[in-house]
Amino acid sequence: MTLLARNPAKIPKLLSTPGVTIVEGGLDDLATLETSLPGHDACIHNALIWEDEASELQLRDTRASVQLFGACERAGVEHLIYTSSTAVHRPFQGLMDERARLQPDDWYSATKAAAEAYLSAFSHRTAMRCNVIRPGPTVGGPALEGAPVSGDLRLRNIVDAALRGHDIAVVLHDGRQFVAARDLARLYCALLGSSANRETYLGVSRDLTLWEDVARVAVSLTGSGSRIRVEDRGLKPGRFDAGKIERDLGLVFDSQVGLRQHLAHLTAGLSQEPPELC
Repeated sequence: MTLLARNPAKIPKLLSTPGVTIVEGGLDDLATLETSLPGHDACIHNALIWEDEASELQLRDTRASVQLFGACERAGVEHLIYTSSTAVHRPFQGLMDERARLQPDDWYSATKAAAEAYLSAFSHRTAMRCNVIRPGPTVGGPALEGAPVSGDLRLRNIVDAALRGHDIAVVLHDGRQFVAARDLARLYCALLGSSANRETYLGVSRDLTLWEDVARVAVSLTGSGSRIRVEDRGLKPGRFDAGKIERDLGLVFDSQVGLRQHLAHLTAGLSQEPPELC
């Protein structure tokens, strides 16, 4: 297995893991991709080039993804999996599934949707199998000792507020269908072992987790006296139908353990940060 990483020092455990080769480089480093891909059966594109300006995001990330798709084709890769996002469904409304019409409402979701469209075009011009996974917000502890953990910034903000004893404001009925990192790995493995082609899968837990419930867990973990203020804005939350991964791949996800691990990790990390100076 080969892993492309901009900064291999962030994953020190993998540097000495048997069977794992680390190649230093970025997603838009076409020369590195061209030399690293030959000999591999599958490629998982799980990266993003982020820019605040819409033109830069559109040009750099979309172009890099298309270049990667082409490099995979030339290298004889048999199966390409593109990691998109549930964000392509924004604005979230009603019950959504993989067949929903995409009408992105921000630059990030538009960029992800654009790469999906390009991958579809590649799938019709090559024998390479091409599939898409749209994960929800990913939660869990570090995959390896010393590895970084990232996720929805609201999780960090809620834990930070709880540690400081500040009120935590959430919106009534607002929530997300998270996915535990371990479950997301199971989805990739199941898709790699399948014969699927030109398929899209939502990688989300079956149940919606309210931000109000996230705040309650954070308050409990931190022993905080923070009050949770629930604002009623008349929100009618959207939900994702997670049935396709169950029907096709036999997978059903529950993110609660991963979410608690994620919040506990944030609590430990933020507790060690120096307090703000008044």
